[in-house]
Amino acid sequence: MKLGLQEHVDVAAGVQDEVAISFEANAVAFYAQISGLAKDKIGYPIRELTTNMWDGSRLKYGDDIPEDMIPQIKLPTPLSPTISFRDFGPGMSPDDMKNVYARLYASTKRGSNDQVGGWGLGSKSPYAYLISDSGSGSYTVTSYHGGMMRTYVLSLSQSGAPTMRLLIEAPSDEPTGLEVSFPVRREDIREFHDRARRILWSFTPRPKITPAIDWKEPVVMSQGDNYTRYKNGTVPFDGPHVRMGCVMYPIDMRQIKTTGFLDYSDVVLFDAPIGSLKVTLSREELAYDDNTKSTLTRLVQEYEQNFIKNCQEAVDTAEDLIGAVELFEEATQSLGVSRTEKLREVVKWRGKTLSSTVPKINCKTGMLADGWVHFDKFEDTTVRMSWCRDAKIVIEHNPSYSYSRFQMAQLVGQKVLWIRCKRAFREEVLNALGNPEVVELDTFKVPASKRTRGKTVRRRRVMVVTEGGGVLVSQEDVDLAEGGFYLQRVSNGLYSRRRGNEYVKVSTEQNSVSLSVMKEVISASFELGLVEEGTTILIQSEDHAALGDNWTLFGDDLIPDLQAKIDVSTFTGLHQKSFNDLDSALRGIVGMTPATFANAPGDLLLFKTELTALGTALRGNSTVDTPTDKAHSALSRLGIEIDKPEVQCPITAMERRYRELCSKYALLKLIIEPNPYYSYSNRTDAAQTQRQLKHYCDLLHAEQQLLQQQAEMARAALALNDNNQNTAPVEDEIDPLAEAA
Repeated sequence: MKLGLQEHVDVAAGVQDEVAISFEANAVAFYAQISGLAKDKIGYPIRELTTNMWDGSRLKYGDDIPEDMIPQIKLPTPLSPTISFRDFGPGMSPDDMKNVYARLYASTKRGSNDQVGGWGLGSKSPYAYLISDSGSGSYTVTSYHGGMMRTYVLSLSQSGAPTMRLLIEAPSDEPTGLEVSFPVRREDIREFHDRARRILWSFTPRPKITPAIDWKEPVVMSQGDNYTRYKNGTVPFDGPHVRMGCVMYPIDMRQIKTTGFLDYSDVVLFDAPIGSLKVTLSREELAYDDNTKSTLTRLVQEYEQNFIKNCQEAVDTAEDLIGAVELFEEATQSLGVSRTEKLREVVKWRGKTLSSTVPKINCKTGMLADGWVHFDKFEDTTVRMSWCRDAKIVIEHNPSYSYSRFQMAQLVGQKVLWIRCKRAFREEVLNALGNPEVVELDTFKVPASKRTRGKTVRRRRVMVVTEGGGVLVSQEDVDLAEGGFYLQRVSNGLYSRRRGNEYVKVSTEQNSVSLSVMKEVISASFELGLVEEGTTILIQSEDHAALGDNWTLFGDDLIPDLQAKIDVSTFTGLHQKSFNDLDSALRGIVGMTPATFANAPGDLLLFKTELTALGTALRGNSTVDTPTDKAHSALSRLGIEIDKPEVQCPITAMERRYRELCSKYALLKLIIEPNPYYSYSNRTDAAQTQRQLKHYCDLLHAEQQLLQQQAEMARAALALNDNNQNTAPVEDEIDPLAEAA
């Protein structure tokens, strides 16, 4: 592997002496570079010697190593406490053994990125284990090269310096390659097996190991070009790792910049090209230089983008929102809550957020489990989307006789997602759910004879919305356990039940209103689509037992909907105004032809233009009650005020301008508004008024022109006088303005 060492500029100008810093090869230095370098004295030689085997095999066979040429490892056993590593690469010549194998930092692998090694220390890695407090041992290296077998013994001399001695040299017909072996202390045998299990898992192909290691079958959660995510516990490592060649390294997340998507708990293995990462001398950890950080950052970004892409593709295959949420949660089950919630903002199904719970937008949700037989009341609760799989979705607008309707729909006993909402919000509610198939519970009309009368059914006074928005007060059976809407009757003197004098409390925050007013409000709400035909509202008397939590004051539900119908921007100055709201004199001016004002002064002409535009707007203005008007009226009847914007009526402003113009032009009012005693309305008078006004405008125009001419003459006289004073003496002083006049 290319080590990527940088060239440095040698600054030597002006020096007087130079001493090269040398490296003294002694026992202390050797210990520091070999045994003192490695943290894991057992894993270090296993990883280094296996990596050398991997490099040697690839050097000879490339990526396609024959099955019988795959490197072999014999792990220590109690009967044979020795570990050996045998590869079938090219082997090493005597010169290579002497000049490379026996020399620190000597390596033949630095010319390319086809091999993982390059530091020149891996061949001496057995020393890290063999040098101990109790002394040191030796290890043997056998090279099969050029038809010869040469066995070397590597040990420490009396001074502690490493030595290599040739022990055997003989002809051999064995395949080329190297074999390294060294003894293992019996108490370390189990640890050697454990390290081999963890280190050798990432090698491809794995060496043939005796006795064989039984690795678990890894469970792949997702996979991309340069990463594989595994299920936790199915591989012999934890957290994110990166593999370069055959060696796997843990990633220190503190060293790189990420979005936080990759977590310490994610069991992800990245694959990086050989040479793209720097490693420490012991190859136990990454050396986080700029190039290494850049490579890791790129790999993590690609992982995040691919994960989101794969997740989105899976979600896109869903036929409904519930299925999409299920696929999304399947893909993100190992991410944890915080990261999953962040992804919900990115991955969507047909533009809809993949919420973990059923959206409760203007609705209430309940659930009936598979096999249910009865229910006490509708219970509004939060429902997880995952629970809704295979559930019937039932929507209900009128919360009356629900159980009987379930019976008619043959839904008793089935798994049900029960949604209650007003009909006005039906489309909004279903759209939030992805428009699934639903059962409309309101389509099942329960005859009085078929209504189930349980223990909680009582005869009570109710208000029923009839066809066309009418309201009928009658006595009907009401299931108090089922819940619904109610009005709380309140006392209002001795004759509170007299016609028109019965009062009810509509909402928690508001005062009471009469029953007749409430009928008007309900009828208006029906027109707005906020109340539907068949809605039943209980009139709860003061002497009746308190209702349960499943009963709602009708106003608490209705008033916010009425307020939502109001668009305050419609309260303009022309709101509910018509052409007839203009003063008769102004209406007359609107009807006059433009020719009448052809010679009118500028301010009078502008007034006519703007007044005509106002008249056109008033003629086209609708005085029909809008939804805002109806909602505002209903709320006013309930004693609720709406803050209207402060706007100025343009009719009032126009009338004020008319009066100002009449003060300025003395005859204007007399022409447009003659003495009522002599005036009468006919076409002749209107035409006469226009002729008189036109003549008046012509006179004003002529007067204006005369004044302009006089002003021009005055200016000319002043100029002439100034000229005479500059050219000749003046005997008599003449007033130029008087002369011009």
